[in-house]
Amino acid sequence: MIQAQDLVQNIETSEKVKSQLIQVIEAFQNMDYHRLNDLLDDEAYYEDMKKTAFIYQQMQIFKELRKKGDTLLLISTNICTGCLCSEPVFVFTGNNSGLKYAIYGQFTEGEITDIFRCSEQSDWLDGMLPF
Repeated sequence: MIQAQDLVQNIETSEKVKSQLIQVIEAFQNMDYHRLNDLLDDEAYYEDMKKTAFIYQQMQIFKELRKKGDTLLLISTNICTGCLCSEPVFVFTGNNSGLKYAIYGQFTEGEITDIFRCSEQSDWLDGMLPF
């Protein structure tokens, strides 16, 4: 199993994007949707939603995890064997509930251009939209 920091190093070459990706991961780990909102591009779409809708969805998911007693999400990595066909994903696991929430980051020309849930590696949580 590849470590999350190693995955960050392998995914992206630009130091700026590595730094931003690490901050995005930390925001997910801390279930901090305000920080996520600050880090992501206002004009971008995530999971085919405007950023505001994406952030609202994350808020709902984080709220659900908090209700289950989680104060922090532990991070690991895995390989998606579903729709992403062997792409690496970041897997966040509730420190109390053990529920998993996996995300995949897409990069284009040194920018984080999309973040979406890997439904295969995630448990179902309130606030998640089916796809």
